[in-house]
Amino acid sequence: MLSHRGLPQGPDSTMKKEDNSSARDKGSRPRRSLLLLGLSFFGVASLSYLLGAAVIYFDLPSSSFLRRAFGGGVSWYEWKPGRTPDEGRISPPVGKVDKPDKTCDGFTLCMYGGGTRATLINMRGEVVHQWHVPFREIWSAPPHLRGEIKDAAVYFNDGRVYPNGDLLAVIEGPISVRNPSNGYGLVKLDKDSHVLWKYAEKCHHDIDVAEDGTIYALVNEIVDQVPRGMEYLPTPCMVDVVDVISPEGKRLKRLPLLEAFHDSPYAALLSTLEKPRRMGGEAPFSTRLPDFRDDERRRDVLHLNAVKVLSRALAPKFPQFKAGQLLLSPRRLDALAVLDPDSGKVVWAARGPWLAQHDPSFLDNGRLLLFDNLGAPRSSRVLEYDLNTQAFPWSYPGERGTPFFSMIRGLCQRLPNGNTLIINSEGGEVFEVTPSREVVWSYYFGGEIYRARRYPPDQLPFLKGGPRARP
Repeated sequence: MLSHRGLPQGPDSTMKKEDNSSARDKGSRPRRSLLLLGLSFFGVASLSYLLGAAVIYFDLPSSSFLRRAFGGGVSWYEWKPGRTPDEGRISPPVGKVDKPDKTCDGFTLCMYGGGTRATLINMRGEVVHQWHVPFREIWSAPPHLRGEIKDAAVYFNDGRVYPNGDLLAVIEGPISVRNPSNGYGLVKLDKDSHVLWKYAEKCHHDIDVAEDGTIYALVNEIVDQVPRGMEYLPTPCMVDVVDVISPEGKRLKRLPLLEAFHDSPYAALLSTLEKPRRMGGEAPFSTRLPDFRDDERRRDVLHLNAVKVLSRALAPKFPQFKAGQLLLSPRRLDALAVLDPDSGKVVWAARGPWLAQHDPSFLDNGRLLLFDNLGAPRSSRVLEYDLNTQAFPWSYPGERGTPFFSMIRGLCQRLPNGNTLIINSEGGEVFEVTPSREVVWSYYFGGEIYRARRYPPDQLPFLKGGPRARP
């Protein structure tokens, strides 16, 4: 008896086999088409990438557009809130600490958590006052910005509280191709958050207020031309200026910083912005950067992040300077500088072991204090710098302090009793240390903090009769 497998195949069976084969062919065609389409897209994308890279690398005519778009993406990454610090150097929070017999009590102004909001907390971390106004109520159609601006994306980055409770605040927001600066303006509010005046320029990072009420603000400008001799800078590029503003919010003067360096004896510092020349096909190892990062670094030319006015009271401690001159921090140059607003020139500048520094300030002992983000191998640090001896009489953490790390932002403030307030921005923590490096107070915000400043109670009389610094 023959099995079914041995039976001869009839015509119906042959037709069924052909139908199945045809169906398989039809099913495989869309898959092959999708595969070919994917490969084609990958090929075009790869070719476009290579062509775009070549255009940027060789500075061909269309490189300006590509650089601007790509630079916006890189800057967005650097701005993006909530970015995790370098995992190799991140350290746990100091933890809750409060030693009332060793602290310099006061109220701490904090900007954190997003939104155009500023908060004043006491030594217990309790909110005693708050300023808040949605961005759309400051400007419904900001003349200095392009496109729709969402309230939730804009925030206060720095501020100064006046004795009557007025708040002067720097407004920042997201970076994009349409708005290549994170500077979104300057606003002055009364203690009840009503807008007193607003300043429609690309103000960013920091402000300071002189004894006569004059305001000094950092502002970004996009320029198509640079000073003669600096043609190595790709254009258009973003440069910094210092706007001198009246107490009523009117611009009195604009001080271009690139020219201030270029026309000074410290112009050689600008050579760090020049793209390294390739020798034998290679750039020096110490200056080797991915081309897009090097380009982005040079397009945000100085990346100024601090301005401080030398007061008449402190001027005798700094005989090399004059009252009214401005201490600046151009992060791109890894340098500190002093600008004379009358001549518009840099009259002093120095580089040191610090890198990508923030928040330098004049101290009453004739030294400078600064937040060194990247100069130490294992953590960020705070340095006290002696201009005359080039020494660093005090630093934190040193050997006894608690390590911390903030790749961006970061601040430090010398308090009246000699303690130092340190703002670990990316770590989300503010803590106070003694000269012997003991942590005597800390507050953990649980997320990135932009700015914090401590005010002694006598500087905020508008709170008199109300909340106390230490309940």
